[in-house]
Amino acid sequence: MRTARNILLGVLLLLGCGSALAQPPGRFGFGFILGEPTGLSWKYKMSRANALDGAIGFSPGNRFRIHVDYLWSAYPFRDPEFSLHYGVGAVIGFGETWFVQHGHNGGYWAGTTDLGFGVRVPFGIDYSIPRSPVEIFFELAPIVIFAPAAGVAIDVGLGVRFYP
Repeated sequence: MRTARNILLGVLLLLGCGSALAQPPGRFGFGFILGEPTGLSWKYKMSRANALDGAIGFSPGNRFRIHVDYLWSAYPFRDPEFSLHYGVGAVIGFGETWFVQHGHNGGYWAGTTDLGFGVRVPFGIDYSIPRSPVEIFFELAPIVIFAPAAGVAIDVGLGVRFYP
């Protein structure tokens, strides 16, 4: 009797999960990003062509990072599940070090705990798994750093988001 009840409960649970996955994904997604930074990622789709996204996490050198971007999306591929995105945003970080690149003289690790600020220009590719609320993304984002010292950097990230 107990085994039959557990089997019935398992079947109902699987059917419930399957119907939840078959629903169209929501507008707000959250997940993880690995790279620069590594941490939590989110995205709010305002429309098919526009979104806000961001991440909060850690970077090499014990730096805490937050960034927020405004994104535009394009769908140049035959498969509508693939899209390209590009945008502009801001990044704030603080911690022990920031890597700063200076022209032809090379770069250095700025040993400071001062607040860092920069402007990001992200671009990347997104893939929404069919009949699933899951999106996989890859992104590159050149950064112009204004503080604690002027310079440039680049973020590279690979992530996954879930849209309930």
